[in-house]
Amino acid sequence: MATRSASHNMPGRVPLARRNLLADPRRLVASAAAVGLAIMLILLLDGLWNGINRSVTTYEDNVGADLYVAQPGTHNFFGAVSQIPLSSVDLVRKQPGVNWASPVRTFLAIVSLHDRKIPASIIGWMPGQPGGPWEISKGRAPRTKNEIAIGRVMANRHNLQIGESLELMGRKFQIVGTSTDTFMLSFIFMTHAATDQLLGASDTTSFVLVGTNRPAEVRAELAASGLAVHNRDEFAARDLVVMTRAYALPIGMMRGVAFAIGILVIALSVYTAMMDRRREYGIVKAMGASRNYLLSLALRQSLIVAAAGFIAGTLFFLGGRAIIAAVRPQFTVVLTSASIARALGAAILMALVASLIPARRLARLEPATAYRGG
Repeated sequence: MATRSASHNMPGRVPLARRNLLADPRRLVASAAAVGLAIMLILLLDGLWNGINRSVTTYEDNVGADLYVAQPGTHNFFGAVSQIPLSSVDLVRKQPGVNWASPVRTFLAIVSLHDRKIPASIIGWMPGQPGGPWEISKGRAPRTKNEIAIGRVMANRHNLQIGESLELMGRKFQIVGTSTDTFMLSFIFMTHAATDQLLGASDTTSFVLVGTNRPAEVRAELAASGLAVHNRDEFAARDLVVMTRAYALPIGMMRGVAFAIGILVIALSVYTAMMDRRREYGIVKAMGASRNYLLSLALRQSLIVAAAGFIAGTLFFLGGRAIIAAVRPQFTVVLTSASIARALGAAILMALVASLIPARRLARLEPATAYRGG
């Protein structure tokens, strides 16, 4: 009994899982690189999804409004058809608790540039009031009815310079600054008066932005006056649903494909390494190694490959993100701690699932394998 116990403990002192993987370093490197590509794809897709979500709510995140007064039936900011009397601004400003109120007109337009149709979100605001560009990369914000600020990605991709003219809806505007872009479309900022002329509606606006320290109370008071009022989080959530609906399914499917590839690579790597050295495993089993110990060998080898793949995938991701930023700057890839945690969890889950096949093979391995040739 004592002899059996000693032989049973012997394998535990030998780093068999690590030694067998390192016996063929080229295979380990190839496996880690393949798993790394899968992890990179997961990180890139997660980062791209984070970037899409962040870009969709760029306006709500930066404009500083706590409440949005809109036409009844309006449920989101982008692409919504909202028209309310411009006199609503004065009504809102008179409400107790309102720090500021500013009209903003917004609508979608198509800009023709170099025989291409470019979607853009037109934002018309009152200069000197909230609602306009919060960031000017070059130049300045528009001041007159003939001036605009365009997204910097649009300016760079189409070589549009400050001082040049750009035609919108049959009217020419002078570019005086570059501002913010989103994932799917660029912002074009102009004065509210300019949008009045474009649409021929000088006594209306789309939204009234409201700044307040008491949003719940002010909202209730404005709603009692017959106005439709939404808070920032409601508009942002609905914009996300509308603008990202088409991307959720394909991104989710690509994540699943990357996860499946990682599982197959790890399983194949561990299984092949085990088959190449099955005589050693037969010796270990003949020496009294338990079934659980053999199963743990498969799991440890899978975890080693997954860990190496996670490190490689992180490095691949950093390189891939840099390439995307240089080639397609409108695609923002945002890496968060939650993204890293999900990728690490995916790598561990890959290892757990991938270890099932080689673990079953080890469990069925006969001790007589140690005495066979080949």
